[in-house]
Amino acid sequence: MLLPWILIVVAYLIGGIPVGLLVGRARGIDLREVGSGNIGASTALRALGPGVGTAVWIADLLKGFLPAAWAGWFLLRQVQISDPFPYLAGIGLAAVVGHCFSPYLRLRGGRGVSTSLGAVLALDWRVGVLSFAVWLFVVAVTRYISLGSITAIISVPVLMALLPRDQAHAAAQGPYTLFGIWLAVLVIIRHLPNLRRLLSGTESKIGQTAAAPVAEGVPSGPESETEYR
Repeated sequence: MLLPWILIVVAYLIGGIPVGLLVGRARGIDLREVGSGNIGASTALRALGPGVGTAVWIADLLKGFLPAAWAGWFLLRQVQISDPFPYLAGIGLAAVVGHCFSPYLRLRGGRGVSTSLGAVLALDWRVGVLSFAVWLFVVAVTRYISLGSITAIISVPVLMALLPRDQAHAAAQGPYTLFGIWLAVLVIIRHLPNLRRLLSGTESKIGQTAAAPVAEGVPSGPESETEYR
């Protein structure tokens, strides 16, 4: 059936919308020149204030949530595909891939954490809530956003595999667990620079001052925690 594949492409295009960059431009600020140069909620929070930063975070989350949630309703209630769960997993993953490799930014993008949370919430809200709780706990204890993100994304396939499901959703166990594995691999790969800084002790913690915009020809210090999430 062609329709689910069209929805996967649409999810990729929605996921690729660079919300932080667009919001920053509307306010006369190029977020690529702030801190580490990434354009997500963390940078928007520092450069544009908590209200705008929160709005960017919610928008990035919705890029993952809305395509998967709408497709779930459409494929289950309207089209009534007998086994929609592999397609739903593909739609959720496509939105995150779009965020990480945006077609509007020459396949550049962010780390995929916020959009991943949105997709996971759409597929299984229990896993979304629990993985977000893992993120909150790790960040509260260590003050490393990146470590919280990595730990939380690793918990997703584990929770997808272990949490019980009713008979109507039993067939989702395999596709959703596989979705969680691919999601974890993708997000961890996007966090490899953070992992290297964590291992070397140079990763910034919450509360540390972001690096100033880097002038041409002037070397910068360690990259801050600010990143396109």
